[in-house]
Amino acid sequence: MLPQDPLGGTGGTGGTGGTGGTVEPESQYVFVVYNRASGAIHHIHQVVNLPGAEVRDREQMEQTALSYVSPQVREREAADLAVLGVPHRQMERGKFYRVDHERQVLSAVERQR
Repeated sequence: MLPQDPLGGTGGTGGTGGTGGTVEPESQYVFVVYNRASGAIHHIHQVVNLPGAEVRDREQMEQTALSYVSPQVREREAADLAVLGVPHRQMERGKFYRVDHERQVLSAVERQR
């Protein structure tokens, strides 16, 4: 695993670090499952690999992310679902996002009621 990879995952030095004996992750990834046409996000999947973990390849992580989408959505939107890997620090807690499929980027949006 490279220290910084194209998925936006981060490499670590392994072992314990920080204070209080916490373990630093070896790598972290975020995958967003969304509808290509609308950009609506159906699932945000976070992968955190601690030292010694078996790191899956991108395809395996994407398939796992897709498996968490509800069966109803998978049945209704199967042909329109896509997965986007984003840097794990890009999304801010409390904000709402859509995916711009053409540009392959997240866009912050106002919460729809």
